[in-house]
Amino acid sequence: MDRLVTTSRERFWTPDAWHRDEWLKPLAAALPPGSRVLDAGAGSSKYRQRFAHCRYETQDFCQYEGKLVKYLQPIDYVCDVAHIPLPDATFDAILCTEVLEHVVEPVAVVQEFSRLLKPGGQLWLTTPHGTYVHMEPYHYNCGLTEYWYRHWLPKFGVTLQSLAYQGGPGRACSTYCQAFYDAWREWEHTLPPLKRSLSLASRMACKPFVHFVLPWLATRFDRHLSPKRVNSGLMVVALRDAPVAARSAALSDPVSDQESGKR
Repeated sequence: MDRLVTTSRERFWTPDAWHRDEWLKPLAAALPPGSRVLDAGAGSSKYRQRFAHCRYETQDFCQYEGKLVKYLQPIDYVCDVAHIPLPDATFDAILCTEVLEHVVEPVAVVQEFSRLLKPGGQLWLTTPHGTYVHMEPYHYNCGLTEYWYRHWLPKFGVTLQSLAYQGGPGRACSTYCQAFYDAWREWEHTLPPLKRSLSLASRMACKPFVHFVLPWLATRFDRHLSPKRVNSGLMVVALRDAPVAARSAALSDPVSDQESGKR
């Protein structure tokens, strides 16, 4: 969903988007005023209001032409997300939500974010754990696991701080049942009239269960079931490490040692 979830109806139909919006709210509020923030793959720039106290900037490749994303506000940097034309250590925080599955080389993107972050800068990433194809033709990965983050982030000087799950087995079950329903509806249009009518009647009989009963019932189990192996997506908070040379200098600086002794 390319805008903030604000109503109970929207929350029912797009619970994952609501979960991401709520996860980001305290992170954004905790940034010091004036912090320079990049929203990478910003789309409609829906998080702009969350960063009203910061210097909020956006990046997007602006080539997708579909109903899922509308570029409602000017994008500051129209470019490849893996090659953003800005100096090293530019940003205090980088936000990238539901984007890495739409890039050919997500590892290169993480490396670019590491370059652009100041030492101690925050990196906020969300990605699906499993998803059906969307935003065609710009969909290259069906999701990333927590082990992808644990493997790649440290290689670029980024330390994982926290990892949270969106949904669990119940939510995933509901999502894929709805995807099955949508595929059924598309197939139905290819049938001859009589079979189409029979299919329509059967599908309408299933609709209340697929769209209302199952999402309500299956997600109730998520509070009891582990989301580690089956979930809708991951929400990651990480910090850019200080450069190795800077860390070594700080550890060996006699002035710093003397100051510590005085304290």
